[in-house]
Amino acid sequence: MSTLEALHSIIHDQQAPEIIRNHVTDVLQYALRNRGGYFTEKELKWLAEWEDTRIPIAASKLLNVPRN
Repeated sequence: MSTLEALHSIIHDQQAPEIIRNHVTDVLQYALRNRGGYFTEKELKWLAEWEDTRIPIAASKLLNVPRN
């Protein structure tokens, strides 16, 4: 969870270069869509509440899928 919190901080840091913020968003979105099993339910719920449009959509989709 601390890694996700750090990434969340980077995305919302207006002093961080935009290309870095966009890259972090893209990487998280990729991980959610292609490697969703790496995330716990707690992490998915937290990601589903982020302000960015793409990350919450991908996380919400995983929350609605039955997990093994």
